[in-house]
Amino acid sequence: MSAPPVNPHRALAIAMAVTLFGLGGLGLALMTIFIPDALPRLMPASTGECVKSLGIGTLFASFSLIPLLLLLQTPYLRGTRAFFAGLMTDYRVQTWHIWVLSFCAGVGEELLFRGFVQQYLGIGITAILFVFLHGYLNPLNRPLFIYGIFLSGVSFGFGWICQQYSLPAAMIAHFWIDVALLYYLRKHQAHVA
Repeated sequence: MSAPPVNPHRALAIAMAVTLFGLGGLGLALMTIFIPDALPRLMPASTGECVKSLGIGTLFASFSLIPLLLLLQTPYLRGTRAFFAGLMTDYRVQTWHIWVLSFCAGVGEELLFRGFVQQYLGIGITAILFVFLHGYLNPLNRPLFIYGIFLSGVSFGFGWICQQYSLPAAMIAHFWIDVALLYYLRKHQAHVA
């Protein structure tokens, strides 16, 4: 493991702010400048559609988590699981961090990637780019690369539900997946040697 940051909670706060306001703000700005009709087109038009987005995002996350969590439990991904669980320890991630980090990532990253980038590159390329930029598609680390392939499928799903339903549906799916994965990794902190 790497040495923990001098102030891990400050580092987490910076990461949250950069993700929500930096990435999300960039996504909103780029949509406003280059695709002015994108945000209204990607948002639910009624309360009923908002509720539907909540349900679709939650349902997608529920089904996506099954293969992700099963894969993380395999002995093949023990090192990957230990690495991320170690980060949870290094940054002293608490319960409230999990919820806020997941919210910031779900909103900020989806505004940029599904709200703007996907409008130009399409669902597939955006999905792969999203996972690549997170560092999961590293061919030098085969277990992490395999996990990244599964995450690319999940990212493709974010794009599809954004296109078919709404941007908030993708945000909600992203949020729930992050919450569940971060809780899973925190649970496994104790098993990191």
